[in-house]
Amino acid sequence: MNSLLVVDDEKHYADSLADTIPWTRLGISQVLKAYSASEALALMESFPVDILMTDIRMPRMNGLELIEQARRRIPQLKCLLHTGYADFDYARKAIELQALDYLMKPAKDEQLLEAMGRIIKQLEQERAIEQGFRIYRDNSAELKAGLLLKALSGTITGEVLAEKLKLFDLPLLIPGHVSLCLVRLGPPFDGQDLYSQSLIRFAVTNMLEELLMERYDCWSAADDDGTLLVLVYDLSGAPPDPKWVHERIDQLKREVQNFLKGEISVGEADCVFPEGLQASYMAAITRLDSDGRSSGQVPERNEEEARLMRKLYETPLLTHLLESEKWEEAEAKIRAFVSPLLHTGSSDLMRDVFFFLSNAFQYIANRSGRTLAQMLTPGQSAYIKGKAMLHASQLEGWALDSLRTLRDKLGEESEDHSQAIVRKTQSYIRKELDKDLSLTMLARRVFVHPNHLSKLFKQCTDTTVSQYIYEQRMLKACELLKHTNYKIYHIGESIGYPNTNWFIRKFRDYYQVTPQEFRDRYRSGME
Repeated sequence: MNSLLVVDDEKHYADSLADTIPWTRLGISQVLKAYSASEALALMESFPVDILMTDIRMPRMNGLELIEQARRRIPQLKCLLHTGYADFDYARKAIELQALDYLMKPAKDEQLLEAMGRIIKQLEQERAIEQGFRIYRDNSAELKAGLLLKALSGTITGEVLAEKLKLFDLPLLIPGHVSLCLVRLGPPFDGQDLYSQSLIRFAVTNMLEELLMERYDCWSAADDDGTLLVLVYDLSGAPPDPKWVHERIDQLKREVQNFLKGEISVGEADCVFPEGLQASYMAAITRLDSDGRSSGQVPERNEEEARLMRKLYETPLLTHLLESEKWEEAEAKIRAFVSPLLHTGSSDLMRDVFFFLSNAFQYIANRSGRTLAQMLTPGQSAYIKGKAMLHASQLEGWALDSLRTLRDKLGEESEDHSQAIVRKTQSYIRKELDKDLSLTMLARRVFVHPNHLSKLFKQCTDTTVSQYIYEQRMLKACELLKHTNYKIYHIGESIGYPNTNWFIRKFRDYYQVTPQEFRDRYRSGME
């Protein structure tokens, strides 16, 4: 319900407004009255006030001064002026003070109720918005966690996922390189009740995020089994440094042991988000189980295995070779990964190499706007979906065959597909000239990598994305100058130049005249 304070130095008038108007019909449950500005301010100290209706000309402090004083105490206060003086300076000051209405005495009951009804409606809308923000603030962690689980299950993808990431202020690129860390509680936590375990998970999550956020951003959730999932990503989209992440995981284990007096097991896997998330989750689960069996300690690799793992991340990265279509170099790099496994290496190491290769393949498939399953043959896709890889020669055959399939499919990529991506990008640019049109944002809209979009756009249009945006903004400005009476600053804002001086400069660079000169010349030619 709402409260109203009526202020007028004419006592009978204030009494009449407060006591005879049916304010309860509008949802106003409490009506206070004061006969001076000082009395009104004193009442506001003792009672909550939502709406202030005041006369202007009053002794010692007038109604406009009262509004200024009252707003300092109650910034959200709604104000209505009810006066017998039609003075322009008063009206101007009322506008400056954001008074919601200015009524002349004597106003009819219907006028008062109508004006007050508009104020009540605005109050209700603001409260609904505030309640929505409050609910979001109170539940944002749960909402973000639910979104991660939906992305993991594949129930939300593509443009819908991109919009949700933006809504929840998660600056994660699609596609983007991420590390997935799974954490499972060990003894003595695993023997405690569910409430105690939830508190431990909360503490462990905070500890892990604090360690990782020295360098990267994090996004966390817990699955149905109570396993913690923490997605680690760099704002630039670059792959997180696996060695650095692993060092922080080791530190987390030590801190949990020292401060919480218990053990955890951890599984890690890298992937391209969101395409490779499910496969990486399964890989991390496998490593989690292995970690748990070794009492929370990461299995030691021999020197040869450690050298091979480091080789996976040496430049040039496999993803960079695939992006630039250097197929022969990519094949040589794959052989360098896999060949040593034919003679040495554990099953864990073979699994790690498989997931590394599959994530690189997933990345290049996603860059072309398709899934890896759509690119590979059914036999090749079976391993992505969980078919067991029994020995290193099988891994080598799969990796090289998959590489050749990708090369052939990408070579056959039709001009129509490329043109469709460019046309969709152009259409979005023309419709949203006042929005953020960075290459990264546009690439998200069409679900390709920014570098790939830039390359496609240049190939198909013989111009760059930024030049196309500039040309479209200038053409739109030209039309608005010709056919509307919009102010120059308004036209600039409507095409993405909120700084008027910058808009005038860019327009002059393009047309060799200022916007006003262009408008004047066009209209003089029409006469």
